[in-house]
Amino acid sequence: MRDGSDDAYQIATLVVATLTVVAAIAIVTIFINPRVAFNPFKPPIIPTPIAIALPTLPPTWTPTATSTQTTTPIATATSVMATATATSTFIPSATSTVFPTAPSPTRGPTRTPVPVSQPPTPIPSPYTYKPVINCSHSGGTYLKGTVLNGGQPQDGIRVRYATSPDPATVVEEAFVRGAAGYSFVLKAIGSFGAEPAVWYVWIIDGAGKALSDPNFHFSTNNYPPDDARACWLAVVDFVR
Repeated sequence: MRDGSDDAYQIATLVVATLTVVAAIAIVTIFINPRVAFNPFKPPIIPTPIAIALPTLPPTWTPTATSTQTTTPIATATSVMATATATSTFIPSATSTVFPTAPSPTRGPTRTPVPVSQPPTPIPSPYTYKPVINCSHSGGTYLKGTVLNGGQPQDGIRVRYATSPDPATVVEEAFVRGAAGYSFVLKAIGSFGAEPAVWYVWIIDGAGKALSDPNFHFSTNNYPPDDARACWLAVVDFVR
């Protein structure tokens, strides 16, 4: 004879197994579709995002300025003046900040330096001594003088006078005698007058080379004694 408690255990086991299968099916169903009707903890509904088309900008974007200028001349009774009235409107194509550009500095004309002319370099004289003349009135026509080197009289230097710079026209030569110098009588005619003529005088070394300019010359005349231009006595010193 079977015990009634065994049947009760079998029925309970069958119920538990059935509930387990049903619970498993419910869990799988909720996992697949969380919003199933028998799910007491349904997730909230998330609205589907709506795509909004954004404006497309060009590859290179720069602000565009529109400028309008109007020039109105105004005339008056005393003068005519032109007054320009400018109206400028700036319309940016997009939201932007425009900074004013400072004008470029204006440079004046380029100055070209003017070369300063230099005075010509003086050519040194090829002669060692320089003649210095002093004329005065005398009883005849004479030529005399000294040769000085550093302010000191020299001795033994030859002096010649002629009617031209050509040595072939030399009239006479003499040696300088220190402080006494040299002396030539051009024309000894006393107080009756002088000899108007042109004379060349220069000095030479022992080899006949000119030590002063042979082209140096002076003129004797017969002006009276009270004339400042009178040149009867010519004193020619050669200075070094």
